[in-house]
Amino acid sequence: MNRIAAALAIVLLGVGCDRPAPQPATPASAPAAKLEGQLAELVSSNAAVTGYLSTPDKPYVLASFSNGTLIWRSDPERPASTQGQIQSFNEPDRACVGFERRNLLMPNHGPERYLVCEARQTIQYSNTLPRSQDFSLRPGTLFVEYRPPAGTGFPQIFYASAK
Repeated sequence: MNRIAAALAIVLLGVGCDRPAPQPATPASAPAAKLEGQLAELVSSNAAVTGYLSTPDKPYVLASFSNGTLIWRSDPERPASTQGQIQSFNEPDRACVGFERRNLLMPNHGPERYLVCEARQTIQYSNTLPRSQDFSLRPGTLFVEYRPPAGTGFPQIFYASAK
């Protein structure tokens, strides 16, 4: 009887090893949807988006779309700091396009996200970062967001100006 149980356990273990690991859930995101409105226009026209806090002439983030890729930089004179294949990330209050990637310096944490978003509902956002961000975004407002891995910091939101 013990031999049969052991053989059965080995077979079940072998079958379990052939299955891919389940994908981690992203509780803040709903399933991807078709791009619409301003985001679809930005992606299809390979637009550039400036992320700023007070005025567009003092950008903090430059995000540009290029043939299905989002290129992210913090200095217009320097090469891109990161880039990735565009995905849709949708939440009840916003629709976003961008990409996520794992930070090699934090391998035990989840991915970070680089996003260009459009508010679907009014968004009130505040945090206590050194520059104290307080935003009120109306439906239809474009904004840029960097979301660090969970538990490593606060999302950074910037007003957006598209070119």
